[in-house]
Amino acid sequence: MLRSRDPEPGSTAPPDALAAITVGLLGGIALALLAAAILAVYTYATPDVELPLVIAISLAFVVVLAVNVLRLAARHLRTGR
Repeated sequence: MLRSRDPEPGSTAPPDALAAITVGLLGGIALALLAAAILAVYTYATPDVELPLVIAISLAFVVVLAVNVLRLAARHLRTGR
């Protein structure tokens, strides 16, 4: 009853799988944005590559954001009982 909910300083908690996936996907999005920037500046022969890449990056970001918002909503509703 008097114990804190914080983990012990020496104990290791298992990592959250969704957080690890989110970090990986955001890293992939960052690399895709870098590729889009390079394609926007240095490619003159294939300008049609840029728009689908930017649309795919935007959709990936929206999916990552939506999944994390749903996770937070579920966690909030679950602890509210």
